[in-house]
Amino acid sequence: MWKKTIGLDGETYDSASEAKVADWLFSNGIDYEPHKRLPKPSRGVCDFYLPMFDLWVEYDGLMEVRVGSQFKKKQALYKQMGLNLLVITRGDWKRALSEQIEMGC
Repeated sequence: MWKKTIGLDGETYDSASEAKVADWLFSNGIDYEPHKRLPKPSRGVCDFYLPMFDLWVEYDGLMEVRVGSQFKKKQALYKQMGLNLLVITRGDWKRALSEQIEMGC
């Protein structure tokens, strides 16, 4: 079950897992925008946007149990729009983010 959680930055996140990601970014001094709208004409929202790296980050907490294709459609939208997307999951989010930040995307 998802429970709205307030992060160290004072923002409300859709889950404790998203708040942990935000807390890590915040604590490491990494500039980010939570719940950033995708460029128009899309009406979608991304979990995190890291402007310094022009990186859009989606936290996929349902990867292990998802059967539908809604998330795949969202990934295709990022690709179509030419946006730099990083999908992070429960098991490897910190490593994946660290690698992208170290590489400068």
